[in-house]
Amino acid sequence: MRLLVSADTHLGSPIRSVALRNPDLGDRLKQASRDTFANIVEMAISEQVDALVLAGDIFDNGYPDLKSRAFLVAQLARASEAGVPTVLIRGNHDALLDHKAHGDLGPNIHLLHKGTPTVEIGDTAFHGLSFDAAHVAKSFLPDYPQPVQDKRNVGLMHTSLDGAPGHDPYAPCSERDLMAHGFDLWCLGHIHAPFERLDGPVLAIMPGIPQPRHFGERKGGTVTLVSFGDGTSEFERRPIGRLGFSECSLDLSDCSDQQEVLRNLRDAFLSVQVPDRDTAVRLFATSDQHGADLVTELASEVLDSIDGVFLDKVKCAPPPGKTAAGTDDLVRLMRDELAEEGFRQAALQELEELRLAMPPEIMDELDDDSLDALLEEAIAEVSLTLHAGASK
Repeated sequence: MRLLVSADTHLGSPIRSVALRNPDLGDRLKQASRDTFANIVEMAISEQVDALVLAGDIFDNGYPDLKSRAFLVAQLARASEAGVPTVLIRGNHDALLDHKAHGDLGPNIHLLHKGTPTVEIGDTAFHGLSFDAAHVAKSFLPDYPQPVQDKRNVGLMHTSLDGAPGHDPYAPCSERDLMAHGFDLWCLGHIHAPFERLDGPVLAIMPGIPQPRHFGERKGGTVTLVSFGDGTSEFERRPIGRLGFSECSLDLSDCSDQQEVLRNLRDAFLSVQVPDRDTAVRLFATSDQHGADLVTELASEVLDSIDGVFLDKVKCAPPPGKTAAGTDDLVRLMRDELAEEGFRQAALQELEELRLAMPPEIMDELDDDSLDALLEEAIAEVSLTLHAGASK
């Protein structure tokens, strides 16, 4: 039995935080998620797998985005007509997969849920339970069917497992209990970074998000091919994402004029260009003359003539040891304040309030782990501004 395993496509994700900074990149990301899913179906067909497995969060939200649903049905119909069945479950974002509200997906497409938790394809039984609400706080595992005797058994589950940084606890499940349930293979979704777990003959796969949506998801961009029989299962991650993310550091402090800045920017962007794939760049510039706004505009001009490279964000900082006279004491005092526990607790509370007021895709960029980077960026901006004012 050969399977192509994917999860967390998030079709229809609004990409608001990226789109606010760069509308062209936002549009490209939306299209990239669709192109990536089409490529997943194409891979399933070309590899002649026995089934395409989708472990939840095919869609991004519960809004009636029927265009995204129509796209999904058309793609899975293409797989079905090529002889590749699809087995899938609903994740916490998948209200559009409600067959009662929106109709059946069609032949050879098996949506597993409480009413129909098992389907047999050849000598393999697939088992899965779907989310019926946006949040489930308890484990699904006790409700999963027992293994079918004399069959290979594959489980599909959308779960945070024992927990992962940056992910809320959805249908939490002990990894130890999962591996001991009696299935041969688990195909998992929800955590966007890929990983595999092997416990004797039992394999668990988290394929990761196939098309990352922001820099926090750079470890995604893959699907997993799984082959299993009477012995140990074999797996292979395959790159699939149509748009990748890259960080680029550039020292502009020795540039004598803005034309030299343009040349340096062009060389940097050409170095991250990838054939047949788009790249979003986050630029970290060192400069004692040019602020982030000016560098952003210069970078945008350069990128107008470079295909497949988009600007996500520019961050600028002055060169080490080149702060303007009188600013060292202020920067030191700011750093001392940052180190105070009371300040950090207040900042974390402020960050949490901001997270709750923002869309999910912006929340991903404001988790607790980002606090230090945000504070360093603030100090760098203050220092650069003071230095620019003092050098006039």
